[in-house]
Amino acid sequence: MTSMHFAYLFSGLAILFALSTILQKNPIYSAASLIAVMIMLACDYVILKADFIAAIQVIVYVGAIMVLFVFVIMLLNVEEARREVLFVKRRLVGLLLGLALALKLCIVGYTAKIAIDSGYIKIPEGWDSTRVIGKYLFSNYLLPFEVASVVLLVGLIGAVILGKRETTR
Repeated sequence: MTSMHFAYLFSGLAILFALSTILQKNPIYSAASLIAVMIMLACDYVILKADFIAAIQVIVYVGAIMVLFVFVIMLLNVEEARREVLFVKRRLVGLLLGLALALKLCIVGYTAKIAIDSGYIKIPEGWDSTRVIGKYLFSNYLLPFEVASVVLLVGLIGAVILGKRETTR
């Protein structure tokens, strides 16, 4: 099988798992399906030779964000009857919004392909290398990188202070 076959396989599996995410009635099963979607997308990134993006996809989204989602789902413990009513009511709206998003993604993908094929957008050599990303991040974009890290640190300190304030009351 060629890499294109694997790309179609992983993309198809991502679509099936995304449908499973939407159609599952149990939120834990939906979260597990969403984890599978993110892993399939990481596999697609590997096929595109974007190893850094694939690693970030797995570490950040599968490792951190989904653990947070599952933790919140387990803490909330939504009643089964309420979930059933919400599930039926919002199915049509979700389907329409999903179709609109799919149409928009097709249009954007087609126009991006035209822009790349015509040479209007130049893709730099070595764009997929972690070394190149690190070089740009710590040379050209050092100030925004440091500002982002300070903002995250302030947010972390604020969360700790708010958490301590709640426990002392």
